[in-house]
Amino acid sequence: MTPHNNHDEEEKKDEQTYTANQDIESTEKLSPDIGTTMPPALEKEINDFRSEAEKELVKLAEIYGPAGAKLSRVDAVTLMDGWNKVLAFQTMWKEAFFMRWRILLAREKVICSYNHNDTDENNDESNSKASHRFEKVVKLAEKMVDKNQDPIALCLGSRLSSGKDTMLSLFDQTIRDLCPHTQTVQREAYRPTLEDGGAGLGFSLECNTVEEIFRMLSRCGLRPKHVGTALCEAFLWSLESHTPYALDDEKEDLEQRPDQGAFSRFVADKVARMAIKDMINIREDFATPMFTFHLPTFWRQVKAHPKMKNRFGEKFYTNLLTDYPELLDYFARADMDTLSSHIALAVDLMLLRYSEVVAEVDSVFRKTVDHLADMHRRLDIPTDAYPSMGLNAVKTLQPFFTEYVSSFENTQRPVTADELTQGLVASYMEVMWFVFHPMLKEEKLIAKAEAFIGQCAEELRWPQSQLSKRLCQVKLEINKTGTYSHTSDEIQVGARLAWRNSAKCIGRIAWNTLEVRDRTHVNSPSAMMNELIDHFMTATAGTNIQSVMTVFRALTPDESWGPRFWTEQGVRYAAYKDEQTGEILGDGANLEFTEFIVKKGYWTPPEPRTQHDILPCIFKMPGIDTPIVHEFDPKYLYEAQIEHPDYPDVAKLGHKWGTVPIINTMAMNLGGIQYTALPFNGWFCSIEIVRNLMERYSPEKFAMAMGIDTKSTRMWKNQVQYELDRAICHSFDKSGFTIVDLETVGEQFVTHCKREKANGRECPGQWSWIGGLAGPTNVTWHKEMRDFLVTPQYEYCAQQWKVVGYDEEPPIDFELKSRNTSSTTSLDTLSLAINSDEDEFDIKIPRVLIAYGSETGTAEAAAGRLGRSLRICRPIVCSLNDVAGMDVVTKKAITHVLVLCSTFGSGEAPSNATDFMKTDIPLRLLVGTKVAVLGLGSSMYPDFARAGINVANKLNQAGAVELIPLTKADEAVDSPAVISGWLELTKNLILPESLETQIEASLGFGNEPVEYKLKWSEATEAKEIVPRFSWPTGESICRVNEELIIGNDPTRSTRRIVFDVPPDSSYITGDHLSVQPLNSFDMIKRFAMVFEEELTNAAIAAGRDESDGTDKLVTWQLQQTFEVDCLDNGQVYPAQTCFSTPSTLADILQANVTLSLSSASVNDMVMLLKEHTSMMENNAKVADFVGSLEKLIGEGEKHNDGGSMESFLSLYPTLVDLLEAYKRSTKSVDERGVGSVPSIAYVLPILPRLQPRLYSISSSNVSSPRHVEITVGVVHATTDDGVVIKGVCSNYIAGLSPGTDGAHVSIHQSSFRAPRNLESPVILVGAGTGLAPMMGFVQDRAIALKKEGNTDLDGLECHLFFGCRSEEEAIYKQKLDEYERSDVLKLHLALSRSKVQPKMYVQDAVERCGEHLASLLIDEDCHYYVCGDARMGDECYEAFVNVLRKFCKMSRIQAVNHLKRMRVEERWQYDLWGVSTAMDESYAASKELTRKKRASRAMNWLNRMNSVNEEEIM
Repeated sequence: MTPHNNHDEEEKKDEQTYTANQDIESTEKLSPDIGTTMPPALEKEINDFRSEAEKELVKLAEIYGPAGAKLSRVDAVTLMDGWNKVLAFQTMWKEAFFMRWRILLAREKVICSYNHNDTDENNDESNSKASHRFEKVVKLAEKMVDKNQDPIALCLGSRLSSGKDTMLSLFDQTIRDLCPHTQTVQREAYRPTLEDGGAGLGFSLECNTVEEIFRMLSRCGLRPKHVGTALCEAFLWSLESHTPYALDDEKEDLEQRPDQGAFSRFVADKVARMAIKDMINIREDFATPMFTFHLPTFWRQVKAHPKMKNRFGEKFYTNLLTDYPELLDYFARADMDTLSSHIALAVDLMLLRYSEVVAEVDSVFRKTVDHLADMHRRLDIPTDAYPSMGLNAVKTLQPFFTEYVSSFENTQRPVTADELTQGLVASYMEVMWFVFHPMLKEEKLIAKAEAFIGQCAEELRWPQSQLSKRLCQVKLEINKTGTYSHTSDEIQVGARLAWRNSAKCIGRIAWNTLEVRDRTHVNSPSAMMNELIDHFMTATAGTNIQSVMTVFRALTPDESWGPRFWTEQGVRYAAYKDEQTGEILGDGANLEFTEFIVKKGYWTPPEPRTQHDILPCIFKMPGIDTPIVHEFDPKYLYEAQIEHPDYPDVAKLGHKWGTVPIINTMAMNLGGIQYTALPFNGWFCSIEIVRNLMERYSPEKFAMAMGIDTKSTRMWKNQVQYELDRAICHSFDKSGFTIVDLETVGEQFVTHCKREKANGRECPGQWSWIGGLAGPTNVTWHKEMRDFLVTPQYEYCAQQWKVVGYDEEPPIDFELKSRNTSSTTSLDTLSLAINSDEDEFDIKIPRVLIAYGSETGTAEAAAGRLGRSLRICRPIVCSLNDVAGMDVVTKKAITHVLVLCSTFGSGEAPSNATDFMKTDIPLRLLVGTKVAVLGLGSSMYPDFARAGINVANKLNQAGAVELIPLTKADEAVDSPAVISGWLELTKNLILPESLETQIEASLGFGNEPVEYKLKWSEATEAKEIVPRFSWPTGESICRVNEELIIGNDPTRSTRRIVFDVPPDSSYITGDHLSVQPLNSFDMIKRFAMVFEEELTNAAIAAGRDESDGTDKLVTWQLQQTFEVDCLDNGQVYPAQTCFSTPSTLADILQANVTLSLSSASVNDMVMLLKEHTSMMENNAKVADFVGSLEKLIGEGEKHNDGGSMESFLSLYPTLVDLLEAYKRSTKSVDERGVGSVPSIAYVLPILPRLQPRLYSISSSNVSSPRHVEITVGVVHATTDDGVVIKGVCSNYIAGLSPGTDGAHVSIHQSSFRAPRNLESPVILVGAGTGLAPMMGFVQDRAIALKKEGNTDLDGLECHLFFGCRSEEEAIYKQKLDEYERSDVLKLHLALSRSKVQPKMYVQDAVERCGEHLASLLIDEDCHYYVCGDARMGDECYEAFVNVLRKFCKMSRIQAVNHLKRMRVEERWQYDLWGVSTAMDESYAASKELTRKKRASRAMNWLNRMNSVNEEEIM
């Protein structure tokens, strides 16, 4: 993840066309004569490439001999034998080769970068100086590879993760082709399987043949220098360094001259030269007239055709979704207009930029297809849809084939329809080959994850609901981060299964007793070493060795190596070679490693040196230049002295061996996630130690100590082996450490196989490692075994220290040209560029800042919920304004910043986030700080989640690192599920289970739940009735409060309300008035009566007389001050609430907390009720009630549609409704029949803040500067379940008495502004109370027109489209008629439920005046304003699109882009709000309508396309 990801630029790419492609036709000039040579640009590219290829081929010939040298049969067998050894250790070898290849090319890139533009030709330097410079090159190359910035990584892109397997398959198949007659195997066979891809258009999704692998390398932009000598060198080097137990003849072949060895000649001739040849061929394939002339010319003619001009994208997706309706779900949330533009650009790439099909990674072609690929992945377009899309592209273009083919019938190069089809398919395949892969990669990882999590569910006996929930979490994390994390249980199950599945291990019987220590949260090198000591202590407790695995963090998607141990085992002995005699002292297997760490200064051997000097533990962490070296205290390292029960001279040899076989250099793959640091131990089988001692030390000395004559005794080594086996078992038994002999372990293996069979599992086994190792007298000798791969699995790792080449000397031709000291390019600056975001390793407890920007309370409530889930970290939870400038990050050493921000108005930040947006954050202040941003909003608005996007950009520009990419929660579709998923994902990433457990243990946390208590202050005087809350900062007096609707329907009310402008404030027409509401006394009384028992008991405890009665006692207690304390594991501190204390409960309930439920607060409340129910006796009925609540919420999140959440809110729109229902359900189990609810102390901390409401100002600051007027629709609705909803704020201000009552109001600046030029054509659209700001605009316009005698109104256009139900609800109708008579505006009234006129909405009125409006819209000074329900705004937008298409003959894309340009120029403005307060339908029905509408955006788009008569717009 890059730290400077600009989300704003991503949005622009998704919404606008690629500017890089706008000049395609002007820059790509084709030859007018079809018979002439290829275009100059393409000809130059191919010639340059040929020249580069020829140079690399010459180098190959100089080193490996001429091309075409035939390999003999002996050579073929040598290759096959050696390759079989490679395949036995293929995971290690393929990593060694692939990483070495990358390292070599990275070194070359570093050297080229350094030598570029040299200024000094004097390059003589000493060997020591050259070595020093080469060492820097090696380190820089390592960093480049580790950060995936090397040439191979940049070329392969999303295919990098599968690069090792692809290259292994390439070599494997090429070698096997040398001996095709020997590939039918009867027993053990190593053969990587080339993946089988899709079909449809005749192209596969992955490489299935050697030729396809070559083509893949070419397509990715690899050049001859990448696949020439560097590839050959890496191949031969990895064979020599990472092929254990190679035979002498194989070693001899590798030691021969490159032009003589079988392996060297093979890789040069069959791989390198073939790859270069294919690179040339693929370029020439696209240099034919079909691609250089016919397809580009055909495409230009199609785009210019009257029936297709700017309409290809529309027709493509119309045909696609019509012919393949099953794809509609995948495009449900897509912006189809943007996609239509993109597909046309994709065809431009396919057919016009033919010379860039195999271009460099930084080419326009590659950047564009990479962006298309990312967009398709974000849309979740499945890979099996690509054949359908390709066929549809051809189908869309086929109607134009006949005309084009006929125009070239009598030319030098005629073309047929079939040839055009084949050319189009080939071009499509080349482009989509890039586009599909990121999604394919994600699909593969999800498939692996599903398989592994399914195994865990089976082992842990999860119910189906738990499995489904876990899979949803995993898919979300993969989609957001490209990877996923495992729980401690999953790691334990995976590690045990990997042991059970290890075909080479004979001692698997104890697989399910493996103790797995999840330490994936430990990042500090010192802490990791401490964990390794704990591992030793756990494994050797009481000398009865316990099998243990300690698992450190997994490899991340942007890493190449991950954390690695260099020391192969816990106890390994050093080796020293006598330079004069050649004799080796110590363990010869470790000679190379010992010399390396001594040479590099990582370790100094003790003096005097012995044959059993224990090597240090060496560990390498990504981002740290030097490895971590740790020498363990000998008290942790148990060793057994080797002695024989019958031969005392064996003990005199002084040999000893470590008793705990801790293996450090194995990897583990769990569901597609690679763990590279996982020390693991079982216990030794005696034959393993025997083999090591016989191979690494002198068998002759053992024979002499045992009295065995090596000259006269036949099979003396067998005899030594037997006696040495006895000695090992005797020595371990004497020391008291666990060891198993060969006979016992063979019987255990057979028992293990029987157990596996009884459980319905076949046991994989590699006979050569089990039966072959045990020998012909062992029970395993005659057991037939199948060596098949089962996952999860352990894998061999390459030796990182060797692959990187830390100790290598500079090659003979190494040269770094001397640089001018003033030059800006140096190895040091390169180092800074590569290592600019080094990780912090020593943080244990995350320091978390949770900041919210919230207008309606949803973001704030979710932030509180996240804070409670991370309570063990003591997070800071506050508004964004509270942390403007982000100084808190350095002051509090914040490690994680989590932001939840909603969007207000025209993409603006909420009022409690505006200061944050205005305040600059110093550059690099957030370097190393991990951030995650959740942008809340609704796709009903044009600037969906814009504030969240802006916050993310602001944090990224300050150097922050994304914990997860920006996430958007769409209120119109799936906001609750997305919010819950984001909260859970961020919590798990910051506080994984293993870290949480460790923190709890270190802090002494137990399992006690958090307790909340109300701490009442001393009693004070109280009034007989609860007084109305009075704002300490003052209130603005209400001057006018009048009804605007004619009629007697009590549920229909729209009021004109006028307030004094707050002191020291002013407003501009178009601004908003912020009104702080108060909860009604009726709602407060209902709330209090739910808790009447708790409140009356508190009053009595304070000295009140019980005889006063419930009402008086409750009223008195509501007016007493209190605080809320939180008791958490013995610590008492103030509870985190949205209000300040001490305060009275009456004031808090009136002015501070919202009693309405929302999707953000429901989960916490239901969880509280569930916990309360669990503490009740005989709670079955109550548990059923709570279970029904959970089912509603759970089903909604499961289906990701919010539907069930709407049902929940229809039943319980307020907290009081829910608590009353819960209390009723508990009466049957309450002995007193009163019912039970949680304490108020538990309820208050989870209540969201009561947020101010914003109303569009309907007055003019010119005519009424000291009074501000709003138009308020009083919400009085009924849910589908018959529950009455009264809008909190609208009912509160509707009840204000003019002249006496006031409200706490403030001016909220808006960007909704009328044009300054009176001559600008203006279109105003308002429905219902959406007329409010238009009234202010019209007042200003009327005043301006009269000013200075301006009475010439001819040609001034102002159209007002006003929609309402009926004539009775046509608010301000009298004033509007006046304005129309005065020629200030032209009124268009749309009545949806009139008794005398046809039903009409404002969008219908717009289309009815379409021709005239179209002429206004194309005016460069036309301004459009819309205010009201977001659904209405969306429908009007579509109406204007249709108007432009019909009367201006625009395609849909042109019309959409025209309106987008108006928005960019601020001539298309909107003041829209959500549908939760809609008055036309009930609350639930309105929300459901919106949800369904947005959930099938593609279907709506398709219907709109099909509803327009094509003939009318041609």
